[in-house]
Amino acid sequence: MISKQELQYVGDFARKVPYPGDDYARRVIDNLADVLSLFKKKYYGKKYSLILSNGEEICFEIKEKNLAHLLGIDFKNISTYMKPLLYSILGFEEYETFTSFGVLTRIVDNGDMVIKNDADNHDKFLNYYKVMVKTSCFDKLSEFNEFNFGCINFDKSIYESLTGNKFLPVATKYIFSQNDEALIPYCMMGLKSDNGSEVFIPETFMAPTNFSDYLHNQELLLPIQLLINDDQNLIKLMATPEEKIRMLNLYKSLIQIYNTGSYINIFNDYETILRDSVAKKKTK
Repeated sequence: MISKQELQYVGDFARKVPYPGDDYARRVIDNLADVLSLFKKKYYGKKYSLILSNGEEICFEIKEKNLAHLLGIDFKNISTYMKPLLYSILGFEEYETFTSFGVLTRIVDNGDMVIKNDADNHDKFLNYYKVMVKTSCFDKLSEFNEFNFGCINFDKSIYESLTGNKFLPVATKYIFSQNDEALIPYCMMGLKSDNGSEVFIPETFMAPTNFSDYLHNQELLLPIQLLINDDQNLIKLMATPEEKIRMLNLYKSLIQIYNTGSYINIFNDYETILRDSVAKKKTK
């Protein structure tokens, strides 16, 4: 269970937060290893096309070069200010080029040495609190085949008007899924256009304590189809009527609980069609 004290460290540099102890650090390294394995299995070389209930189709992929950032690893700080440790601890050779994905994989491969360094020194490789939250979100948002996630068609000007705060991310879609944490009940993945192209990439994984602020007066969309393409195979998955109704009920519950004024875009009288479909299945 994530505590308030842990969450207060998530936004800080690794060198500015206390070391969490060897057991916690080891769990984080293990989480990184699990996520790396999950990335290679589900995302490497694959593009996901998500068809939404407003008729929109968005294509997204998670690239090697973006993964470390998404998991809370500060590659720029490590490669700039901790360069000697890239050789002595992570095992890079002088002739090798540093990449964020390379640093990520070597942190996993040299976890014991990374933990020892971070326990004993001011200059740390990881903010373990941040990585714990980010890896948890990555795991929660990787079960797309179960259609247990929602989508916010996000207008950040609405969010800024509500909160009074400047919002730096530029993501226009937020995928979210329920989380098993009381303080951070939902994990979110922000999707943005990849340098103006039609393909989206994740900008961030996060688990905000103010989740309801991201819903206020925003358009909510149902995921209805998913295509997974690895250039050799094209897998097409379709949400069942039951899965769509379940997500609709979740949307309605969120709107009522948080009084968000959100709009559920499901095309015409789509909900009635779904309810009829469920009813027919039950009478068969």
